[in-house]
Amino acid sequence: MKRFFLLCLGLWLATFALPLVCLGGERAILPTPQVQEEEAIDANTTVTVLRDGVVEEMSLETYLQGVVAAEMPALFPEEALKAQAVAARTYTMKRAAEEADASHKGAMVCANPDHCKAYQPISSFAAHWGTSGESYTEKIQKAVHDTDGEILLYENQPISAVFHSSSDGKTERAADVWGRDVPYLQSVETVGDDAAPNFESTVTVPKETFIAKVKETYRNADFSSAPKTWFSDFVRSDAGGVKTVCVGGVNISGRDLRVMFGLRSTHFTVDVDESNITFATRGYGHGVGMSQYGAQGLAKKGMDYRGILAHYYQGATLGKVKIEKQV
Repeated sequence: MKRFFLLCLGLWLATFALPLVCLGGERAILPTPQVQEEEAIDANTTVTVLRDGVVEEMSLETYLQGVVAAEMPALFPEEALKAQAVAARTYTMKRAAEEADASHKGAMVCANPDHCKAYQPISSFAAHWGTSGESYTEKIQKAVHDTDGEILLYENQPISAVFHSSSDGKTERAADVWGRDVPYLQSVETVGDDAAPNFESTVTVPKETFIAKVKETYRNADFSSAPKTWFSDFVRSDAGGVKTVCVGGVNISGRDLRVMFGLRSTHFTVDVDESNITFATRGYGHGVGMSQYGAQGLAKKGMDYRGILAHYYQGATLGKVKIEKQV
């Protein structure tokens, strides 16, 4: 455990934190850090992971392979998978530098995607991948290997490299979703997100169920008028997500409604009739940071992983984790 925190405290900030540069005035690119030692970083860094109630110790390399396999479709272009690997590595480094989470039973991260990042041993995906198992495994291993030790930094600290499945044309500002502005988590345009499965979806809720669910939390909500009048005053973010909406005379956040009714995103519209309330959503996830299907879209357009990361985490720099030699 001590060795891992030495690794985290030993980020090569001064040497490897490199600024964004602009090529041809078209797009920002994160330059590749100049590696000064050939020893593999990920393979020589130890992490602990809480999975199925048990704390497991493994190399950062092994962990990242399992995270990338669990979080992003293996059929995605290599550059998108590399971007995912860097984002996952950055997240792990940030968690390691923070106070330990009591729910982790002493582990640095957990395998719950709702709390940390999804993780399963990469070998467990072979049956799911079928005849592509070997090639997909090699592809993901290469994405981790080719970005060995690379993390995203802002003001010489690992960033919150959050990501989501798909946006609705633009990603969300962190301030619009979580109420706190983060310089490198701003709204940016994204392409190719509509290739995501169930990019458009609907959730229909019977009127009585809707009323009961809302009143569990918002007891002052008034549904005595005609259903068509229940929703008003939609306030949307610049990206289009619902920030707040008046429901039965009570202001409710789009995030709360999303959780309450299992919506895929806060990018929704509402249709009301005498019997049902129907939410029509676009995209999937909180909408902040890197869009995974957007990363696929950018990679298909020829952008490499450095460009993808620079696009979604604007103002961040690319650095390396340093191996601390034990004496």
